[in-house]
Amino acid sequence: MATESRRGSWSDVKRALRACNAAGLTAVIRALYEASPDNRRFLHARFLGSDTEIETYRKLILDAVYPNLLGRKPVRIGEAQRLVRHFEQATGHSVGTLDLLLTLVEAGSDLAADTGHGDYAYFGALEKMLGEAIARIRSLPATDWPRWRERLDGIVTRSAAIGWVTMPSRRSRHRGQSVAGRLRIRAMASPSIFSSAPKYA
Repeated sequence: MATESRRGSWSDVKRALRACNAAGLTAVIRALYEASPDNRRFLHARFLGSDTEIETYRKLILDAVYPNLLGRKPVRIGEAQRLVRHFEQATGHSVGTLDLLLTLVEAGSDLAADTGHGDYAYFGALEKMLGEAIARIRSLPATDWPRWRERLDGIVTRSAAIGWVTMPSRRSRHRGQSVAGRLRIRAMASPSIFSSAPKYA
């Protein structure tokens, strides 16, 4: 009985790469560069700097979350999340990643408020991304916190225009709460950061 061949691993690839000279490595990287737009964006962000590519990622995220509705393009919240992770993996730039997380939530809130789009999975993804953004803000030096407050205030204000779609939760205190209420709770989750934030009805 024939045995199944062993699948390759990163260790195998690394061993082969170590046997390459500089020209060989450059050829491999060029082949990867030409293989897909994702690879090109990754290499641009890694080697040319995050400032060069962040606007490219932002444009793609906006197109995924709030596409041109006349063009009948679908909303792809999962693709937007993947792009945020891809940027972070390519650059390791935590502030740029935070910026893109808030871009995603802002666009998602705008779409829901403008068109009524959204279901449990959609709003759950927005809430998760907003929670992650707030956690990242908390990890920054306190002197950096004020620069993010205006954007969180904007999300809180915009969420007030979202329809009253209830969001089930394992936590009884959240059960049956509106999307607007859940996003407000997330955006105002840290009085230590936003102690002077306005009170919202």
